[in-house]
Amino acid sequence: MARRFDRPARSHPAPDDLIFGVNPVLEALAGRPDELSCVLGVAGARSAAPVIDAARRQGVAVELTDHATLERLTHGGHHQGVAARTRPFRYVAVEELLARAAPLLVALDGITDPQNLGAIIRSAEVLGAGGIILPKDRAAHVTATAIRASAGAAIHLPAAQVVNLVRALEQAKQAGYWTVALDEKGTQRFQDLPSLDRVLMLVGSEGRGSRRLVLEQADFRIAIPVRGRVGSLNAAVAAAIGLHELAQRVLSPTRAKDGGS
Repeated sequence: MARRFDRPARSHPAPDDLIFGVNPVLEALAGRPDELSCVLGVAGARSAAPVIDAARRQGVAVELTDHATLERLTHGGHHQGVAARTRPFRYVAVEELLARAAPLLVALDGITDPQNLGAIIRSAEVLGAGGIILPKDRAAHVTATAIRASAGAAIHLPAAQVVNLVRALEQAKQAGYWTVALDEKGTQRFQDLPSLDRVLMLVGSEGRGSRRLVLEQADFRIAIPVRGRVGSLNAAVAAAIGLHELAQRVLSPTRAKDGGS
């Protein structure tokens, strides 16, 4: 979709418990309606009508408002006449995530920007990953900001939040996962990988990458070749490339379509 240039830039971010826009709110209503405290819709707005109807069918409270109020709440975001207030995101236990035995998982280390987190979650869900592992400290959490950035994909992708990422990677290894780290200093390429049944892809922050102790848990360190003058890729872009490459190796067409279940 082409970017709109007729809307002034937002001077402040929208509240972290507010998602907005028709598709993100509909995704939330379809996937986790119990995590919405209420849906706000502009009275009489045609775009809001199907969202309001869906909210009422799901038993979610609806509050009718006006365009100016929603503009103020979203700080000028592209709300399309609808928004929803969210309850705190419910994470799954890492043991539960690993027990599902999805062929492809993602772990993040040092991703602090919720926009980047949302973009990575979107790529992970679209490309067939079965879940994502996030550190509790010094990392972005799954908030409404990340859900908005994921275009609602965060509603569907299981996420585990862990205190000790190194320990979580050890647990993944015990569960049969091979860890493939994206590392700009790595000496291996995707084509160098052997046949793998289960893969956990590790993505670090831009510039610094993953922490040393975390990176030491990796079985493979893959560098994405860069040929331009800029030396590195945005973390979300690198993650999307890595997910695409790994999904082709561990997901059959059927498993890729159903998310590896």
